[in-house]
Amino acid sequence: MTAPRIAMPARLSAADGADARVGLANAIFHDVAALVRAQGLEVVVVHDPSLDGFDGLVLPGGGDVDPARYGGDTSAPCYDVNPAQDALDLAIVDEAMRRGIPVLGVCRGLQVLNVACGGSLVEHLPHTDVRHTPLKADDDGLRWAWHPVDLAAGSRLVAHAGASAIEVASGHHQAVRRVGDGLVVTATAADGVIEAVEHPTAPVLAVQWHPEAKDTPPALAAAPFAVFAALVREARA
Repeated sequence: MTAPRIAMPARLSAADGADARVGLANAIFHDVAALVRAQGLEVVVVHDPSLDGFDGLVLPGGGDVDPARYGGDTSAPCYDVNPAQDALDLAIVDEAMRRGIPVLGVCRGLQVLNVACGGSLVEHLPHTDVRHTPLKADDDGLRWAWHPVDLAAGSRLVAHAGASAIEVASGHHQAVRRVGDGLVVTATAADGVIEAVEHPTAPVLAVQWHPEAKDTPPALAAAPFAVFAALVREARA
C-alpha cells in the first residue's frame, strides 16, 4: 500500500528583505514537513485547495490572518498579512472539513483552523508573565521563547505526550480569542492563552507552539504528528 498523501499549503510570502519572522516561518516549513514524513506519510506542497487524492492536511506556521476575516481590529499591529495566503489556507481547511479529511495545524495553522470554524483571534497579545513572542538572537535573528503548557486530561495530545505538563517552544503574538464552532481547548499556558485545540468527533487538532523547534525532545516533537498519523490511517482504513 502506498504511503498516505498529505497536503501542505505553500508559503506565499518571500522572506527576502521582509520581517525576520517571515524568514523563520519559511525555514521551519521544511522542518514541519520532515516531522510529517517521519510518521511514514508523503508530503505534497500545494498551491490550490483541491484535496483530490489526499489523505490529510497539515497547516504550517506563517504570518497573521487578516483581522477582517474574523471581524477583528484591522488597525492592530499585524505582520505579513497576505490575502492570497489567507484565501488558500482557509479554502483548503473548508475543503478538508467538508470531506472529513484529518487536519493538523501548527501555530498559524491553529489560528487558521479556528477562524475557518467561525472563531476569532487576539490580534496582539498583551504582556504577561509568560513569554510567547520570539526573542532576538545574538546574530540578529530570532530564537524561540520557551514556557510550560498544561494538557487536558483525556485529550488526544496528552495520550501521546506522556505527561500532563510539557515545555514548548513559542513564537507567536496572536492567539485564539473566541473558540471556533466544534473545537475544544486541550492545552493552555499559565496566563490562559489557548495552546491547543481538538475536535471531539472529527479528525482535527492543532497546537499553538512549535514542535519542530530543534531543542524539543524527540518524543514531544513527534507527539502531534503521531496523533495526526493515527487519524490519517484510521480514516484511510
